[in-house]
This record gives sequence, C-alpha cells and structure tokens, in this order.
Amino acid sequence: MLGISTYLKDLDIQYLEEAAKIGAKYVFTSLHIPEEDFSDLNEKLPLLLKTCKENGLLLVPDVSPVTFEKLGIVSGDMAALKKLGIQAVRLDYGFDDVRQLVEWQQDFHLFLNASIVSSAFLDSAEEAGLDLTKIQLAHNFYPKQDTGLSEASFIKDNRKFQERHLNILGFVPGDRLKRFPLYQGLPTLEKHRDVHPFVAAVELSYSMGVHNILIGDSLAELSTLKMIHKYLAEKVMTIPVLLSKEYHELYNTTFDVRKDIPERVIRLATPRIPDIPIRKTLARRKGMITMENGLGGRYSGEINLCKRDLQFSASTNCIGFVHPEFVDVLQWIDRTTKIVFVPLDAL
Repeated sequence: MLGISTYLKDLDIQYLEEAAKIGAKYVFTSLHIPEEDFSDLNEKLPLLLKTCKENGLLLVPDVSPVTFEKLGIVSGDMAALKKLGIQAVRLDYGFDDVRQLVEWQQDFHLFLNASIVSSAFLDSAEEAGLDLTKIQLAHNFYPKQDTGLSEASFIKDNRKFQERHLNILGFVPGDRLKRFPLYQGLPTLEKHRDVHPFVAAVELSYSMGVHNILIGDSLAELSTLKMIHKYLAEKVMTIPVLLSKEYHELYNTTFDVRKDIPERVIRLATPRIPDIPIRKTLARRKGMITMENGLGGRYSGEINLCKRDLQFSASTNCIGFVHPEFVDVLQWIDRTTKIVFVPLDAL
C-alpha cells in the first residue's frame, strides 16, 4: 500500500487530503528528530490526528525515548500516547524489552525498525507472545547523502523477513519538497536518492519484497502518488513517453504485455496491422518505442519497447521514446504487468 510522510514544520493538510483521495493509507511522521519544531505541538498534533482520522489515514509516528520529553509526558508512558489519539507507533530505538512490545500490541499497531531488528530478537519476541502477523517491519530512511542502505544488505535483511511472511515497509524520496534540514531526500536505499520516486517504488515492490511504499520527504507530486498507487494496487505501470504525432491515440490506453517475455524487448499484446509504411528507422536505443513495419511480414504493427540498445533494423519504425527518468522500469515489466503511456506534460 501507499503512504506519505508529513512533519509538523511542513504540515500541509490539503496534501494529506489529496493523498487520501488517491489511495494513500499511511502517514509517517517523527516525534523525536532534533530539527523538528515542537513549539506549536499542542495545535498541530491534534490537527494532524484529526485530519488522518477523517480521511482514513493511519498516522505512524516514529518514537524513541526522546519522544516523551518532546511531548512533555512521563518517560515510557505509552498510555499517554494512546490518550492523545495515536493508534500506531514505529519504534525507532531504545525499546528492547520484548515483554513491553507484547503489552503495547494490545493498544497499538506496531512497526519495528527493520534496519536494525535481528532474527534472534524476533524469535525472542514471538516466544514472549508477540503476534508477528500483526506487526510491520519498517526500514529507516537516511537524510544524509551516502548513508543510505546498500542494495545487497537490504535484500539480505528482507529475505529473513520474507521467510517469516512479515510485511515490509520501505521509503522512497519525494519529488516536490525534500525534508529539512538537509533537503537531500529521504530514501531507504542510497541508490534511490536521485531517482524518480515511482522508479524507486517499482523496484522495491517488484524485486526487493517490500509491501508498503512510503514517500519519506515532505511532499510528492500528486501525479507521482497516482502512479505508485496504481502500480501497487493494480500492477499498472504508468510510463511517461513522447510519441510521434500520428500515434497520439496510444496515450492513456491500457496495454497488456505478451506472456512470453523476451530478453531484449517488451512486446505489447496489440493487434498486428499489415503493411505498415516504412518510416523513421533508426538505431534502436534503450527506451525507444517501436512498431514493426511491412518489412516485418506478419509482425507488421507489433509494438515493442527496447530494454537495451539494439542494432538498426530496417523492419522497425521508431514511434516514440520513454522519458529518460523512467527507462529503468522496463526491466521490471513481466507478464502480469499492464502498461499505460502518458504524455510528458502529465507529470
């Protein structure tokens, strides 16, 4: 499922409401980072909780022992958090007593820190009575450049969670407003810091075992949220492209993919059209959208997307290009994926 993040300093109620309409289910925030402004906490936190409740959003605050001091309540008083209206907590650090987790699970949706939790800890928690089927493993995000997780370690950690059939949550950066104070993006993986959130979300979901994708930064474009939600909910991949004028009717049409997936191209399951004229035959570059012309014989009219650079083919017309930011998603298209081409100005 899709989620977003908000922070008291950047709280945007309209953004939360619009994200909920799109299909977001989670709102992450932090109640302990030192850079956050808690001076108007008594006004903003109730407003945030009220907005989430009215829009069917589950607020997931990141808490640590510092949280209680920030909120002006007794250290470790989880009952006070519940009284505020908080229904879920993401336990960042400082909560190692498994007996407490069992107790807190009676009152909260628990999200454990996936980036540091060990198999031994999960074994101990389960033995103590924690219902692992009702928790989520939520990875960290990393505000400072070069500090995000490596792909290899991330996959290794997720594998042990997948073996237990646990739900995994990961973060991708925003593309509208990065979060203070560094404004360097808030991804879980370092490799995702400078890529489009949709591309990062597809990779996390398709090949890394992540069930819930949250925007870590303060704001994302609504078009981006729609793209991520549509993929997570329906396996529909929205791809911004530039099509030749005579093929604009292909915009905003949902295409199936052939069940047999080639190594080099994506073949769309579209009707073939005999005797397509020969025009604009070029060296086929990664991300190019092509249509077979009459020289292709019975393949005339077939539409392909190039997954890599390919040699020139006289039987292949170039009819468009995938936006460079989105070319990488082609590697994660399989036989169950549906594709929608959207014009670049839809972003």
